[in-house]
Amino acid sequence: MDVGFWSVIPPLLTIALAIITKEVLMSLFIGVYTGCLIMSDWNPLAAMEEMVGIIIDCLTDPEGVQVIIICVMLGGLIGLLVRSGGAAAFGELLGRKIKTRKGAQGVTWLIGILIFFDDYFNALTNGSVMRPISDKYMVSREKLSYIVDSTSVGICLVVPLSSWVAFICSLISDAFGKAGIEGDSFSYFIQCIPFNYYAWLSLLMVIVVVYLGLDFGPMAKAEKRTMETGVLCDKTFSGGEADEDDFSSIDPQPGKAVDLLAPILLLIVLALTFMLYTGGFFESFSVLEAVNDMNGMLALTYAISLAVVFAIIFYAVKGLSKITDSLASFIVGTKSMLFVVILLTFAWSIGSVSDELGTAEYLVDIMVGSIPGSVLPLLIFAISCIMTFATGASWGTYAIMIPLAVPLAVAMDANVFACITAVLGGGGFGNHCSPLADTAILSSASSNIRHTDHIKTQIPYSVTCATVACFGFIVSGILGPGSSPLIPIVVVAVAFMAALFVLNRLFGANRYSISHIEAESSGDGDSQ
Repeated sequence: MDVGFWSVIPPLLTIALAIITKEVLMSLFIGVYTGCLIMSDWNPLAAMEEMVGIIIDCLTDPEGVQVIIICVMLGGLIGLLVRSGGAAAFGELLGRKIKTRKGAQGVTWLIGILIFFDDYFNALTNGSVMRPISDKYMVSREKLSYIVDSTSVGICLVVPLSSWVAFICSLISDAFGKAGIEGDSFSYFIQCIPFNYYAWLSLLMVIVVVYLGLDFGPMAKAEKRTMETGVLCDKTFSGGEADEDDFSSIDPQPGKAVDLLAPILLLIVLALTFMLYTGGFFESFSVLEAVNDMNGMLALTYAISLAVVFAIIFYAVKGLSKITDSLASFIVGTKSMLFVVILLTFAWSIGSVSDELGTAEYLVDIMVGSIPGSVLPLLIFAISCIMTFATGASWGTYAIMIPLAVPLAVAMDANVFACITAVLGGGGFGNHCSPLADTAILSSASSNIRHTDHIKTQIPYSVTCATVACFGFIVSGILGPGSSPLIPIVVVAVAFMAALFVLNRLFGANRYSISHIEAESSGDGDSQ
């Protein structure tokens, strides 16, 4: 459907309303319905029928169903871990090892790096496991969700063994084939990794900000609020008071740290095993082929289901929890994910509306023109950032932009690997700070922080990384095809550190007073 400028109205309206009202679900509903109005020639009843059809399609899409199952089952598993007492014991164990706020944040970053194979699993697991520890050391929920989100997406873009790689490699292979270039798509992806300036910066920024104390903007205000008043967040993910706990009705047993670690480690091992299995590894015994062919969502569905069964039996054998009590805790855990499922459904729906209206294609058409090849990586990065921020769909951006980026780079004698990573980095940027992005939603959910508060504090950091990454793409474009990423990396590193020190100096915590923060929080709370 070709509706021109109207195609960008639904996602932009959704984003604007989410930021202004801080009610993401209502904003998504209005955005989806507005898109359906456009699709149905402004017939209100036909638009409602269209919206219901879109939502049903999203809820019955096989991959969407798998994501919902994973979220619900993982919520249930978290309920089981709380019931066993393993979560509390693990928190106490880490509490003896972690002595500072910086240590708590550093461990969150490390866990995010280690769970490199899937962003959904990473975001849900890391936030849920580390939330009690970060709460203990007075780390704001905004900061926790930022670390979880930054690592869960960033690491999937630079480690060549993740659920993202199979999809990306298939696009690269097809694009290179159509451009008449032969070669292995996986090896091409490996060559792209050093040029992925945004992904590397998003991972590095967490460590630099945490250990050098360089917070700025709304995040600096949130951190000051928590450290000086003890208030972890203004509102929880579902909009409740800051001290509400979804699992408060569960009576924990005197478990040990192993009661949390055993199911989680089994889940990780099973996830990796099933990823290889769905990729045919046990038939071909080729890791490269398995990575290219694996079904990450199906593998995680298998893994989380078996991990839940194991946890129930494991706790019953150890005498920690009767099966009936475990099942009751499992149900409580699944209920905690209801708002996540609803939010994801509407996020997918606005994505479907954008696809139907041709939002991404419209943005590409108006932004791509006659330009020199040296500017191409920067332009592709800018388009990919805008596209993913507007739609919340990084994989949708990849599906549209990689087939365009490769032939453009070849035809214009530009650095093809820099152009590909410009697409990947732009998708990562949108996934980090778009209110419509599923990984951002899961990160704020696992950290139990209102989604708009996560987005508000994440955007300045992501924009900083994206702005600095532009220097890398500019230099890569000037150096041209076949150039080394070394010089751009040096330029990016210098610009990055300079930017952080300047931003902290201008917009750090010293700009905010506690009385102002408390007054603002009180006013915000009254408006809910």
